[in-house]
This record gives sequence, C-alpha cells and structure tokens, in this order.
Amino acid sequence: MHRFAIVAASNVLAVVMLAFACAASPSALLQDQRGMPFDLQMLRGSPVVLTFIATHCRDACPLVNAQFEQLQRELQRTHVPIRLLTLTLDPQHDHLSDIQRIARTFEADPKHWILATGARPAIGGIMRRFGVVTQTDERGYADVHTTFIYLLDRRGRLVKTMLAGSNLSADLFTELQHDWRKLN
Repeated sequence: MHRFAIVAASNVLAVVMLAFACAASPSALLQDQRGMPFDLQMLRGSPVVLTFIATHCRDACPLVNAQFEQLQRELQRTHVPIRLLTLTLDPQHDHLSDIQRIARTFEADPKHWILATGARPAIGGIMRRFGVVTQTDERGYADVHTTFIYLLDRRGRLVKTMLAGSNLSADLFTELQHDWRKLN
C-alpha cells in the first residue's frame, strides 16, 4: 500500500514539474519538421539565425526560405556552427504537414535548419518576445506580417535584427562573420 502511494505521489510530482516547465518555457510545445518535440532551449550553445514565416504566404516568405536554403548551403560548406530556425507565424493554419512540405521544398537539413510549428499559445509567446506582428485577412490567415531576421548568440540573446531583403543570404553570412565574437 505504501509503495503505491509513493509511486502515485512521484507521478503527480512529475506531472506538476512538466506542467511548470511548459508554463515557464512555452516553446516546449513546438514540433520540428521531423515531427519531434522541439524547444528553443535545445539550441542553446549555438548561435541561431531566426525568422518567422507563414507556409501559405506568396510574398516575402518563399524568398526568405530560398535565402535560408542558400545560407544553409554556405554554412555547411564552410563548417560554420550556426543553426537556422524558422517558426510559423500562423500556427492555426500551418500544420506539421505544411512545415514538412516547406522543409522538403527548400531541402532543410534538421541538423542545420529547423522549421517548427506548434500550439498557438506557444508560438504567440515567442512572437511577442520578438515583436512579430501579423494581420489576418478575411479568411483568418496571417497574410500581412513583419519579415525580420534575428541573430541570437549562443545563450539565446538577441544580438541583431535585420530586415529581409533580396540579398539576405550574403548579407547574413557577412553579418555572421562580422559579429562572430558577439555570437559566441
């Protein structure tokens, strides 16, 4: 009887600790392109280039994805240990299958470039931390949104914010080389 009470109490404690961890780190409710649970804390120790996209966007997002694909290739070629992270800014419509389609289209290697979606509260919390703003259209899609790129140091601190542009991958690679000391 006592053994059951101890096991039950430890299970309750584990659930409470998990709930606290999720509340403290809402990004724990994310899922990467492989369908694996993903938390922003998993990237600590490595500089990160972060952006937000909507998979249904036909404006800036495909261009940013193409630039991230080029940057991924350059980082792989030069063996620069920087991670790329793309988060949805429309979790209501960007499901795992949409994220996987984008990852396949742009050949995102999860060792270097993570694409993730997740629960609306988790994504919303991360977006608020970075000041990402969206406007929805009549169908409820996040059609108008900010298109910034964020450079984070290995501790997850924001080092620089850049506006997405047509020469993004080259500009980012130059910035990464220039700010390498700040990122480490």
